Amino acid sequence: MKRFVIAITTFVVGLSLTAIGIVDQVRNSPLETIRVGIEAAPDRPFVIIPNRTLTAYPGEVEVIASGAEQVFLATVRESDATAWIADTAHQELRLIVDIEAKKATLNQFDRPGEGDLVDPVGQDIWRNSEVGAENAKIFVPQGNETAVLVASDGSAAAPSSIEVKWTLPPQPLPFSPLPPIGLALMLAGSLLILIDWWLKRRRASVGRNYRGPKPPRPTGLIPFKIALPQRLKPPAKSARRGRRGLSFVALSLITASLAGCTATYESPIVSPSPSAAADVLTPVMTRDQLERILGEVVAVVSEADAELDREGIEVRVTGAALAVRRAAYNLARRTAEENDGPEPILAGPIKLFLPSATDTWPRSVMVVTGEERLQLLVLTQASPRDNYQLQNYTSLLPGATFPEVSAEELGANAVKVDSKFLSFDPKKLPEAVGDLINNPAESAWSALINADNQYINDLVTFQQNLSETLSNANLNFGHRLGDNQIVLLSSADGGALVALYMIDTYTIIPRSPGEAVAITGDEALLLGTGGSATGIETRYGAMLLFHVPASGSESPVQLLGATQQLLTAITIGAR
Repeated sequence: MKRFVIAITTFVVGLSLTAIGIVDQVRNSPLETIRVGIEAAPDRPFVIIPNRTLTAYPGEVEVIASGAEQVFLATVRESDATAWIADTAHQELRLIVDIEAKKATLNQFDRPGEGDLVDPVGQDIWRNSEVGAENAKIFVPQGNETAVLVASDGSAAAPSSIEVKWTLPPQPLPFSPLPPIGLALMLAGSLLILIDWWLKRRRASVGRNYRGPKPPRPTGLIPFKIALPQRLKPPAKSARRGRRGLSFVALSLITASLAGCTATYESPIVSPSPSAAADVLTPVMTRDQLERILGEVVAVVSEADAELDREGIEVRVTGAALAVRRAAYNLARRTAEENDGPEPILAGPIKLFLPSATDTWPRSVMVVTGEERLQLLVLTQASPRDNYQLQNYTSLLPGATFPEVSAEELGANAVKVDSKFLSFDPKKLPEAVGDLINNPAESAWSALINADNQYINDLVTFQQNLSETLSNANLNFGHRLGDNQIVLLSSADGGALVALYMIDTYTIIPRSPGEAVAITGDEALLLGTGGSATGIETRYGAMLLFHVPASGSESPVQLLGATQQLLTAITIGAR
């Protein structure tokens, strides 16, 4: 009987421990998602969810908004969001945690202002954006600078319902020793029950089969009972019950103590850990953002090229690229040949992507595209609310060795034009290159600039042939900086990639009165005649790309790319 009681008790204790352990495992299961939302009617057109809120918990982040006719969501570098908002009235959402209730909420903090309202849809500054009717959602890319802008159309109030959802990374279940201990006790109890049953069955079988007939009681003897000593008497029932009670108490205490062995799961809700602010400047653009922007730029340019649209191209082209493109349109209108249009701008494939790492404006991006013919495009953004425009495009020269540059994830430093850390003043490059073209054998700049490239050699040959052909005229070749929009991005060796615009001016004046000078080709098309008795002035625009080494370097300046376009041809004295 005692063995059976122990077996049953062991089994019941094991069953209890297993149940307690399973309950603890379920209760302590890690959270898979955290949802924090706000239901309010914002009276501001813009709501910013800062990076500190979005990175409060680990894992993938998703923002869902609804409650407006049009819902706009965008991810953006937080410093760029601050610059874009400027002094426009908006609200900021912050995470507030109630530790006692183990609950997190979003609170609105009002930021008043009198800045201009603007429609955020289609702005280049956004890394990603989503527009929906009445609701929209957006996934927030990883990174410690990303913020989210929530808006409608820039004038109406922002959506009233905003929710941030974190999909937490998978976590292992906290280990509890109770289920395995409980299962072991249940197995032990079951074995004890089987052993007790088997022993009882064995005794019963032996008593029936092997005891034999009962022997006769001997006669003549007086039966008597032997008095057992007090110490050999079986214990009283009350004592046995007391020991069983102590056993149950001991097993209950063991169960309770083991129940406390399960590790308690700490909910991440009560301990948010926002990412620290970046301590270095990061790139102004991502590759996905570049592909979207570059596609839009090329689409506008291609459409303008087809229509020779001087005004429409201004949407996405500026500076030297705009001047050169318009000159190409002007020339294309004067010829009947279809192949005389401007060279196309290549959107891809992207061979190199070099964004600037800055938090100021204007800012720039360089990208090399193409397959057999490589182009370097310079995109610039004048202010936070302006879109990127094509400022310069340059065909890379054959055999040019492109310097090492920073990875696109790091970006390049924007270098000032007057930087003292460069071996050559970028503003003097047109003058130096012009002198190398005009005086190839005697130029003082030959020790500082490598003149052995196709562009300079072709211009040297062109000017020499022009001088020989027009022996009856005085020729003057001038070279100067076209504008002050010079773009410099640092290279890995401490130098810089320099993109600039140079104007080449050729003046041809007859030596003797009554004589005339003749021109042909594109110059004659623009001039409207084949010659002039007073003289002719032609101007070319050249978009050039240089690599200027760091100060103290013994390497010369390298010309990496050049694209030249005839701008004007006029008769001297006819201005």
